Amino acid sequence: MTSDLHTHSTISDGILTPRELVNQAAAAGVTYLSLTDHDSTDGLPEAQAAAADHPGLTLIPGIEISTDVAEGEAHILGYLFDVENAELQATLESFRDDRVGRARRMVQNLERLGVPVTWERVVEIAGQGAIGRPHIAQALMEAGHVPSIREAFDRYIGNFGPAYAGRRKMAPEEAIRLIRQYGGLPVLAHPDETPGLEAMLPALAGAGLAGMEVDYGLYPAELRARFRALADQYGLLALGGSDYHGPGRAADCPLGGSQTPPEAGERLLAAHQDAARSLG
Repeated sequence: MTSDLHTHSTISDGILTPRELVNQAAAAGVTYLSLTDHDSTDGLPEAQAAAADHPGLTLIPGIEISTDVAEGEAHILGYLFDVENAELQATLESFRDDRVGRARRMVQNLERLGVPVTWERVVEIAGQGAIGRPHIAQALMEAGHVPSIREAFDRYIGNFGPAYAGRRKMAPEEAIRLIRQYGGLPVLAHPDETPGLEAMLPALAGAGLAGMEVDYGLYPAELRARFRALADQYGLLALGGSDYHGPGRAADCPLGGSQTPPEAGERLLAAHQDAARSLG
């Protein structure tokens, strides 16, 4: 049994539909699962319906929001917020619209670099999901410009790649406050990818950060120990997940394979109940 509190579906940039994701997670022994698509909660109704077929699995509503720091990005996961809130959904829609404009600019940049992909193909790959860089990466691979998704990021569309295009700036503190505003718990994702982590943690904790991924992906034991100590230092929940998008993508960790204990899901639910009681 395990928790997997960081996964993606076809609603953003994963390869499995929400229902497929839930079914495969249950088969992998996941007892606490969170669907954390980028800037979207549209997959949650389908995931919740699928979870009803698996009594041993608890689905925790989630989302992932990208934010900006001085030397890169910090990603904030949100859990157990008011999914139905109209103001929140309008804000998330604006984030998704910004992703489309950013993706168009990257496609234009690739054209100028002599490694063209068509916008039509990128949209086709994304399907009903929010367009993201993995869709452009797949188009680059299909066109024969790179041998893998990872190479597409490394050579062209990573944060410092020649085809990279920025998006609307948001500080991590803003995302933390947004999630808190709608009753949720904000958690720092994949901390090893966050530049200047230790210097910014006091400000993030002060803004209301509730947790940090410790058992992320295939992090080695020494890295997990470091982040667990930091979580303890700042009174943060120690959580984790696979960041599953599909084989060869993102953390490249199997669904349910991050070795996040089931107690992590239990602690997350208990912390949300405590927060709700303190406000009530």
